[in-house]
Amino acid sequence: MPSKQKVSVTVDGALLRRVARLAGRRSRSQVFTEALEAWVRRRGEAELDAAFERYYRSLTPRERREDDEWATIATDSARRGWGD
Repeated sequence: MPSKQKVSVTVDGALLRRVARLAGRRSRSQVFTEALEAWVRRRGEAELDAAFERYYRSLTPRERREDDEWATIATDSARRGWGD
């Protein structure tokens, strides 16, 4: 089991009441852990999206054409495999 750290945060009272109302049987710790995990996941996805964008923007026109050709080959191959 991963080690846990105790932290102290200051949260708007209205937000905390909404959290309490929506939490159900989960503890505040569980709710905040889930929220932080979701935030970290979204940040990681955003960083990956940015890396993909940087990569594709860095391609030369020739490399873009080649990438498009490979995408077409992959799509055609997948369609044949699915029986379209």
